Amino acid sequence: MSEIGLYLAQSYKYEDSLMDRVADILVVDDTVANLQLLSNLLKEEGYKIRAARSGELALRAVQHVKPDLILLDIKMPEMDGYEVCRLLKETPEHRDIPILFISALTDAEDKVKAFKMGGVDYIAKPFQIEEVKARVATHLQLKDYHDHLAEKVRDGLSEIELLNQEMIATQSEVIFTMGEICETRSHETGMHVRRVSEYAYLLAKLAEVDDAELIKETAPMHDIGKVAIPDNILNKPGPLTTDEWTVMKTHSLLGYQMLSGSDRPMFKVAAMIALQHHEKWDGSGYPGGLKGEDIHIAGRIVAIADVFDALGNDRCYKKAWPLEQILQLLNEGKGRAFDPHLIDLFMHNLEKFIEISVKFSEKK
Repeated sequence: MSEIGLYLAQSYKYEDSLMDRVADILVVDDTVANLQLLSNLLKEEGYKIRAARSGELALRAVQHVKPDLILLDIKMPEMDGYEVCRLLKETPEHRDIPILFISALTDAEDKVKAFKMGGVDYIAKPFQIEEVKARVATHLQLKDYHDHLAEKVRDGLSEIELLNQEMIATQSEVIFTMGEICETRSHETGMHVRRVSEYAYLLAKLAEVDDAELIKETAPMHDIGKVAIPDNILNKPGPLTTDEWTVMKTHSLLGYQMLSGSDRPMFKVAAMIALQHHEKWDGSGYPGGLKGEDIHIAGRIVAIADVFDALGNDRCYKKAWPLEQILQLLNEGKGRAFDPHLIDLFMHNLEKFIEISVKFSEKK
């Protein structure tokens, strides 16, 4: 036995005693004498030994209690060791069990097949007792190292996921706060961005959009470009002139330019919403004159949510419209200003949108 093998064997026993851990080993052989010999010599090393005289019994034993290591004979009736190994390796919860083949087959081809099937070692019969002990101890220690590393990786991934969630939450808070700031500047409350966010989320879910949650988080930024619009235009109490309207329409592109510098998915969607929420289904919208499904689904959704809320609440240039008048405008805009499928979903679920309006009303 090599010095490395002796060191690993001794090191394993020392660490094992510190951890007060008893390794569970399954020995599989159709010859009773071999089972007894292997079981006895490994019990002397302090391991818990279970024995199986066939491949079928071995598979049952593994289902009952997952062993730390399997010593597996190859040449057995009905189901040989190769088949047992194959079945174990095909099962996710068992594929990580180290398998040491112990066989009288000594041809190189047999050994190569054993390793290809997933075995970690191959001991030829008749075997040397000390060699078996050392190899068993070595592979048990390697399994301990593997399990410890896997646990560290899982812990690390969990920590990364928590940090990622915290980062997303922070991004969402920043986005919502920026949306509120924009609305405050135009003499409106932050409830507008809250309602638009909730309307957009509900409509996205009804439309079975995969990014519904992302749309909810980014919808508050739809009018962020208005921070660059002069106050005399943004808060003008009456109708805008042609030149003033031209300036006002630039807020879509300005918002896109503010948000599009980031590669993060949240800001990409926010930028798309800012750019396209005034596009119209028939191509008559701005700034790009996009038509139909060329308009991003997030932009189509927020367009309806924004119009529904803007018309239903007081603005500096108008009073709130009655619900019947708003619904008439949305229906008239079906297939013209708005995605017809989304309008159908909105109308069929109108009571849910009204519930949101009441829940986040500014007149509580």
